[in-house]
Amino acid sequence: MLAASVSFARAELLKALDQDEIRLAFQPQIDLTTQQIVGFEGVARWYHPTFGVLTPGLFLGLASREGLVSAIGRRLIGDAAKAVCSWRARGHRVDVGINLSASDMTDPSFGSDILEAIRAHGALPHWMVLEASEEALAFDGEAAFAGLEVLAGMGFKIALDAKGPTIIALDKRARALFCQLKCGGSTMLSVASKLHRVGASGFMRRLDAARGANIPVVAVGAESQDEMDLCAELGFTRLQGRVISMPVSVELCTQLLDRIGVHTPVATPVKEPLALPALAPITSDQDDLIAAADAETSIPKPIAHSSRLTLYSLEFTSNLEEDVRDEAA
Repeated sequence: MLAASVSFARAELLKALDQDEIRLAFQPQIDLTTQQIVGFEGVARWYHPTFGVLTPGLFLGLASREGLVSAIGRRLIGDAAKAVCSWRARGHRVDVGINLSASDMTDPSFGSDILEAIRAHGALPHWMVLEASEEALAFDGEAAFAGLEVLAGMGFKIALDAKGPTIIALDKRARALFCQLKCGGSTMLSVASKLHRVGASGFMRRLDAARGANIPVVAVGAESQDEMDLCAELGFTRLQGRVISMPVSVELCTQLLDRIGVHTPVATPVKEPLALPALAPITSDQDDLIAAADAETSIPKPIAHSSRLTLYSLEFTSNLEEDVRDEAA
């Protein structure tokens, strides 16, 4: 773990970018109904030559103060495009999400820049999910919303990343824009559960509205089987978190997809390879994740069965500390 007294300078961050030390790790996202991998979220890691693998909280603050967040974001979007293009070329119909900064949403050159970057790797815009923070979107208001609509018009998928109280209403305009509603964290899930039990949760009404508009609702941050079961009880349709896997390298993700495919339910964490079941057919088009609808649309029922899954560990071939390092720092 990095000592609290250690700090970094702008020059070190610029050098890290130049030497490709800041790269993406990828965390899988599964569909709670089909129990299949439907995508990955790319998260930044600084592979520091002295301190090892550093998580975003240890360097993005500096990047923000020094005006380097946008440069890092553009670089990482290229990495995400390269990864998803390689997976698609191998027949895996997944997409990859990456977080937008507040400035990205209002930068008029951002869309054309990243479109050029992903095309350079042979990727297509609808393979990319650009995740917009609800707080940042609310702060910048109409300018940010209009910027996201421009990106959506270029073919990119847009997700609303909600980590706190509801700010953005899922009105007709929002439902036409967002392909996912992402929310969670252990604290939020615990609070939502208590409110759900007394039937007084605005959080639950929001999940209902999203599912009613056929927008996948992604639980982020589930760390235990109990939390995973809670997500199904609350009506989440997708899930990512440590209960499935920590973020790992693109190579391990590729091995996982090649090993079990996106059409096969994931199974119990194991340390040794096991025989795999036959692949199940695709039951729906994973590229068509959103259908704009009015509020009157009937709301699907929450998943009735338990979300108890069997999951292949993404660590099954890894002996690299960087892929299993605790992110608690």
